[in-house]
Amino acid sequence: MIDSTLGQRDSNPDLILTLQFSNTGSTDRQQLVALANALRATAQELLPGVSTRARMDTAPAPAAAPSRPAAIDAPLVIDLPARQVFTRGEPVSLSHTEFEILSHLARRPRVVVSRRRLLELSGNLGERERAGRSVDVHVSRVRMKLGRYGWLVSTVRGTGYRFDPDPRVRIITEPVAA
Repeated sequence: MIDSTLGQRDSNPDLILTLQFSNTGSTDRQQLVALANALRATAQELLPGVSTRARMDTAPAPAAAPSRPAAIDAPLVIDLPARQVFTRGEPVSLSHTEFEILSHLARRPRVVVSRRRLLELSGNLGERERAGRSVDVHVSRVRMKLGRYGWLVSTVRGTGYRFDPDPRVRIITEPVAA
């Protein structure tokens, strides 16, 4: 299975390839890496300037339950490559837009992100009447779903939002090797 996500709103789009192989049998890891590199090279040819990242899993996770990070060593874990959030080891169900907002803020700790930029992430930039409150509603939902860690997303009055890091929070930015 190849799952690709292409972000087209940035000047340099991102292409994330997730490769899951079941029944790999005699296929060795070097062949899988070569396949991933070939896919990345093809993406570069088709979309010049695209930023590519590849993640490979040799055994697919069960579809019913999200896989947990190998070691959940923090009360709040934000696994950016896996697009998963855990509080006290339990998965937090975030919508696509909610995760995009949390991810964008978590990748830039202590940096104020404008409401306009978050509107771009939510895809509501063209809907002027509802767009202003849309970001507020999504951020409110993220805070609610994070429970006791909702305070990590702070409002900067008149400007936007900021992620305030805490030593108890673990943010995973690179895929964990299997």
